[in-house]
Amino acid sequence: MANQKYSILYGRLSQEDELKGDSNSIQNQRMLLEKYARENGFVNTQFMADDGYSGTSFQRPSFQKLLEMIENGEVETLIVKDLSRLGREYLQVGYYTEIYFPQKGVRFIAVNDGVDSRYSETNDFTPMRNWFNELYAKDSSKKVRVVKQAQAERGEILGGRPPYGYKKDETVRKGIVPNEETSEVVRRIFSLCAEGKGPNQIARILTKEQVLTPSNYYYRKTGCSHKGLDTTRPYGWCGATITGILDNKTYLGHMAGLRSTTLSYKNKKLIRHPESDQILVENTHEPLISQELWDIAQDVRQHKKRTPKHMDEPNLFSGLVYCADCGKPLVLHRAHTMKATQNNFKCYTYGKHGKMECSPHHIRGQDLITIVLDDLCRVTHFARQKEKLFAEYINRKNSAELRREINAAQKELDTMRRRDTELTALFKRLYEDNVLGRVTNEQFRILSGDYNAEQKELAVTIPEKEARLQKLRDSAANVEVFIEKAKRYTEIRELTPEILRLFIQRIEVGERSEKRSRTAEQEIRIIYRDVGVMDSVEQVETGSQETDELSERSNGEQKTA
Repeated sequence: MANQKYSILYGRLSQEDELKGDSNSIQNQRMLLEKYARENGFVNTQFMADDGYSGTSFQRPSFQKLLEMIENGEVETLIVKDLSRLGREYLQVGYYTEIYFPQKGVRFIAVNDGVDSRYSETNDFTPMRNWFNELYAKDSSKKVRVVKQAQAERGEILGGRPPYGYKKDETVRKGIVPNEETSEVVRRIFSLCAEGKGPNQIARILTKEQVLTPSNYYYRKTGCSHKGLDTTRPYGWCGATITGILDNKTYLGHMAGLRSTTLSYKNKKLIRHPESDQILVENTHEPLISQELWDIAQDVRQHKKRTPKHMDEPNLFSGLVYCADCGKPLVLHRAHTMKATQNNFKCYTYGKHGKMECSPHHIRGQDLITIVLDDLCRVTHFARQKEKLFAEYINRKNSAELRREINAAQKELDTMRRRDTELTALFKRLYEDNVLGRVTNEQFRILSGDYNAEQKELAVTIPEKEARLQKLRDSAANVEVFIEKAKRYTEIRELTPEILRLFIQRIEVGERSEKRSRTAEQEIRIIYRDVGVMDSVEQVETGSQETDELSERSNGEQKTA
């Protein structure tokens, strides 16, 4: 008896099925399957179920355990209530029922559909049933998406749980108001980020101070549990939670809807929508932070690199300074035995791989502060004193270069999307050829594995490319914003993390023309937010005069003609 194989009774219930009544409930499925097993002489039965899992995904705990048992040769028969309990993705269900189970010697029975793999005549309509089951899943998914879209366009909360820092508004349906108990935590998270601390550092601070995590706070207030709740670590903040808060524009007083979606009704992997596809309804509720604090925090996050734990003072240029040759960050070198004036930056690649990969690009921290402060004062003074000339120069310089980058990124994205569509069609054709005997099972296994691997890679790279394209479109020069900032900060006497990230996007340090010489020339390239790289005032004025002369000459030639 110890070596006797199991007859597995498998049940599944999705959240959508649960809403339609209890005819498909796990308990009812179990009763039906156990009754069938008793009446038909199946012994050594074991009931397994996945409660709350969609039929379009096969990444379910009990189903994966079932596959593991099959691989170990422990399963003789698999019995389900109907084919839809196995799944609602007809290609995958077809693969398991037509190929995988027969290969592994597993008898498959779908009670209500009259399917029994031992008797081939009962399987004639199985592909059609699988197809109808998938249509049902597709239709349900489409209806849910339409409802979510409408809710997002109205600026309503998507889901029943308010964002951390807010609570439900008792006077307005689907409205939210600041939660006096947690709103201050959100403000502190953004302030800590603006000071240069990363998500993991912030998480450690909140954990040390024993601040309840969002999920544990909600659980203690409402008694509502959810997937991922860990009550054994009520103060166990993690970097991912902090990142989610720092990403959320809800804290600006806007309702951000459709921030993420699933790849399809078949693939439940969450992917983040690019901002162009998200729905943002502005000024729907009271903000918790200012726009300026948001901007600084986002810029810090974009460039943040780890600061040595043994140093109390954060790196002023954290995430802003890069090697002009290899593109890697410049790492700050400092120690308690060094004076502040001795702190220096060196190329990360050089430090890790030596001179075969890159050169030091060494620069003292104090020298970099002086160079950046002088240039920042020069550029902001120019922007205030000669607004028109400044704006003309920036717009002329940036438009052509940005357009080329956007066109190249769009072409790459279009190619990826076409390939993704091709792979879906190829997989369907391959499955049909396998069922019809044109392709062997081994060929199907190899080719389908290759197609799946490529499509999984595209599922990651396409959203990344979309985000990159959106970032390029958003990076178009915004001269007016820069000029307004320059007017606000008329006297910049010292650099602070806030001022640096308000004005500067990136600093690139070149190698000295003569190594180990502190007096040799070293190019420092400063890329300013909203406007890019700035030439000297003399170069700008000379370029503007040449452009005006060319324009006048062209107009004169047209009149003569």
